[in-house]
Amino acid sequence: MTTALDHVAWEPCPFEPQRDRALEAYARRKQRMPNSALAYFAPVPWLARALVDLHPEYGLLLRLDYGVMDLVQLVVSQENSCRFCYAAVRAMLWAQGMSRARIERIEQDLARADLPPRTLAAIAFGRSQSRTGPAGAAAAREALTRAGVGPDEMREIAFAVALTDFSNRAHSIAAIPSRPMERMPEQFHARLMRPLMNFMLRRSRFHGQRTPEATASVPPHSRLVRAYEGSPIAAALGRTLEALWASPVLTRRCKLLIFAVVSRGLSCQTCPHEIVSALRREGISDPTVAQVLTHLDAPELDPVERLLVPFARETIWYEPATIQRRVRALREQLAAPQLLEAIGVASLANGLCRLGAMVVDAP
Repeated sequence: MTTALDHVAWEPCPFEPQRDRALEAYARRKQRMPNSALAYFAPVPWLARALVDLHPEYGLLLRLDYGVMDLVQLVVSQENSCRFCYAAVRAMLWAQGMSRARIERIEQDLARADLPPRTLAAIAFGRSQSRTGPAGAAAAREALTRAGVGPDEMREIAFAVALTDFSNRAHSIAAIPSRPMERMPEQFHARLMRPLMNFMLRRSRFHGQRTPEATASVPPHSRLVRAYEGSPIAAALGRTLEALWASPVLTRRCKLLIFAVVSRGLSCQTCPHEIVSALRREGISDPTVAQVLTHLDAPELDPVERLLVPFARETIWYEPATIQRRVRALREQLAAPQLLEAIGVASLANGLCRLGAMVVDAP
């Protein structure tokens, strides 16, 4: 079965999968199905878990319809040219009973896809944010408001888009093999098990409940977590960020620099203040930060930072094959966990900058 992304070049993956039975069991409990891609991210536990924990369908949403969320994720993955995630969402829609012809109509022409106006508005928002980022946030909010989308649902749509941007980048930049997922609907055993897969998918998805207690979070991104106070999203984001900062693979300073570069590249107005303050606490002066953000280098950078700062900038807008070749070159200079963590941090930074522009007012 051909797809709209068959023309997208995809390089061989430079990482070897590593089986982690505890991680596999954890993912299966939440997703009800195996997730072979996680083995490629296993050397960086917070990243592998984030790719499971931040999926909205496992109790993180209160209002947004999961059918709308699926279509948003399909269109955002198409926009980002992520063959892996695109094939995964497409296969999920197929497993849930959507015909191939209907999927193709949605891919080719949303205006003629026979969808409700609010659904079309959510999909258009996802496409717009992936294309323009924070610069288009105000217009995107206005468009959703005109379509009758309320603030709570708007925040959930924004989270679904940000999570998809994060997942798209993690899988695309790491060149996770896409062909097994693309071929899945063509396989005899998959067609035979389609009703069971549909049952398992529906069983694993559920809406969460409000969480009235405050969610503690330390900067940076504390304001972003607080914007979701009362939603299960706040706790999931908080746990992911705590695990990211606690990870010993890259230094905290290096991760902050990656966040700072992505934030500057997207002209984000909501994230930089907390990030720059955190860099000061790491001993990096404001002039050094300015030099890094302007020139993607500074004498104070260590060898790993000197490699990863310009790489972070490349993760904002990219062609999959080009950045995959870049990763292959970096793999010769960095250990696999270092490079995988850099991919994870940069991917999450891209998602959070887009999310912050939608749900946090600039200071």
